[in-house]
Amino acid sequence: MAPQELDGEKVINVAQQISSLKLGWVIIEGGEPLLREELFEVIEIIRKGGIKVYLISNGMLLDGNIARRLAEFNVSLMISIDGADKESYERVRKGASFEKLKQAVAIANEHKILDSCPVTVGRHNYEQIGEMFKFAKETGYKKITFLGLKPCMDYKKYVLNGEQYKDIFLSVVKYQREFMMEVYFDEPFFKPFLREHGINYSADGENGIVVPDTPSCIFGSYMFIETNGDVKPCTFAAKTMGSVNEKNLDEIWNDIQNSELIKKITDFSTREGKCRKCKYLYQCGGCRARTFNLTGSWFASDPSCPLRQEI
Repeated sequence: MAPQELDGEKVINVAQQISSLKLGWVIIEGGEPLLREELFEVIEIIRKGGIKVYLISNGMLLDGNIARRLAEFNVSLMISIDGADKESYERVRKGASFEKLKQAVAIANEHKILDSCPVTVGRHNYEQIGEMFKFAKETGYKKITFLGLKPCMDYKKYVLNGEQYKDIFLSVVKYQREFMMEVYFDEPFFKPFLREHGINYSADGENGIVVPDTPSCIFGSYMFIETNGDVKPCTFAAKTMGSVNEKNLDEIWNDIQNSELIKKITDFSTREGKCRKCKYLYQCGGCRARTFNLTGSWFASDPSCPLRQEI
């Protein structure tokens, strides 16, 4: 366990706090959550609160017993991949095994807990969309979730621009039809792009392309808890709103909702530049974490939007 990670007792306490909140869902991720010995106690506590649990794992530790226990709690498992073949997958995921990945997907399918295959897309792999679909299909996935790379080390080197996002979106539509896999792209401008180009989608994935009812930037509409207990209004935000080591979650959530800065950010009318003039403003809002990282402003136009030159 890393020195700054919350200890088991505190993790259980946070899970109890989560269970008491009126939440629709919780995503448990890592690092690798299957390494935490208190994981199933955490899941049980959260499920008692009537909250849906999603778990993101690399699958390396998954076996039949773990899958069975996850199924008992109706957990939806997302097994992530990086790289479109054995060589690239094992190069990116140091120490991971392509064969073990395939076994994990098969086990998850057998226990009916496999949700999707999360794939983070940046300049390093955005031209491999077709290969990613083929890889996921052959491995045993039925759904693939793309996530545009968000702020990280050397971000400006790998972040996608608008033209690259346009290419990716059109490729996703093309390969979804070819491989007949359910697909979702976690970017606020995905739905506006589809609408602008007359591409069909649905909230239930009926036509293969999934877009939730609320696809816009959800900055400040949820909480992300870091492994050290810091709480952020967005997974990738360069801003901390408190710590579970100092306050209860309900207090931190109240602080988020009453923050003047958060109120301004969640008010899409405060957007500037092309975002402010865009007809899809209230369906999108642009990614605030990316925009702040690239421009230094919480309110500027999203530099990666593929519609900036089209509308």
